[in-house]
Amino acid sequence: MEDNLLIKYFEGSTTEKQVQEVTEWLQANEANMRHYQQICRLYELIYWQDKPEISNNNKTKRFGFLTELFKVAAVFCLALGLGYLLFSQREEPETMMQTVYVPVGQNAQLTLTDGTKVYLNADSKLRFPNRFSSGERKVYLDGEGYFEVQTNKEKPFVVRTKSYSVKALGTTFDVNAYNGEEEFETALLKGSVVITNHTTNQLLKLTPNMRAVVHDNKLTTVPIKSMDYYLWRQGIVYFDEPVVNVLKKLEQYFDVKIDIKNKAILRHERHCTGKFRMRDGLDHFLKVLQQIDHFEYVKDEENNIVIIK
Repeated sequence: MEDNLLIKYFEGSTTEKQVQEVTEWLQANEANMRHYQQICRLYELIYWQDKPEISNNNKTKRFGFLTELFKVAAVFCLALGLGYLLFSQREEPETMMQTVYVPVGQNAQLTLTDGTKVYLNADSKLRFPNRFSSGERKVYLDGEGYFEVQTNKEKPFVVRTKSYSVKALGTTFDVNAYNGEEEFETALLKGSVVITNHTTNQLLKLTPNMRAVVHDNKLTTVPIKSMDYYLWRQGIVYFDEPVVNVLKKLEQYFDVKIDIKNKAILRHERHCTGKFRMRDGLDHFLKVLQQIDHFEYVKDEENNIVIIK
């Protein structure tokens, strides 16, 4: 079955003959049904959430919806969509783990079965069950996620990362924990959370408007510098740091290698503060930064490199 036909089926633009074709294909075997569930859930993630788009930079937009759908489909391991309704005769559905990966240069939103909203930043992965059946609601994060947790005192919500776990009853917070990086940060916007170090069992409770960061291998609290940092989920990025740090982040946001040969930039001599819209593209970022720290740049399109001179 072509995925293009399934997309048309979800959109309601199929002919009677095509509807019959999809129906017969679904009834043929459970493997077809599982594939249908995956594509249906992806369609739901993109179109049926409150802010249902996957935001792309200018480079990725040109590939269109189907390209982005299949990018996510390649790493969306198990999904439970509308097709699950066809198996509603099961009194107790099986709990299955699902994985969503957001490629570099994009961000996405999804709603978990308990009503919790999750926003995932670029190059982030979230593993979660299709339903929460145990004594806690546990998900696994590699990357950055912004969580608006539905309150349930009997079932705490836990975000487990490589080295830390963040436990909440009902709150709003941001977790930044990429497996390949040493940095870890949790920022609390509302409610309260308790953070646990997996190795030392150190516990740290956060209060609103505070962040937990790692200093000398220990968790410590510092104030949130600006709420603008968490606008990334709306396609807006905020910087208040040296230009060299901004350029490093742009590598992740736009899936490009930035080779900095300008020694003045490497010495952290210039500072950048401001908000940028992702949809304006990489060139817009670079031209604004040029006004702050006078440099030239050359783009090597073939090798996907930007050279800062």
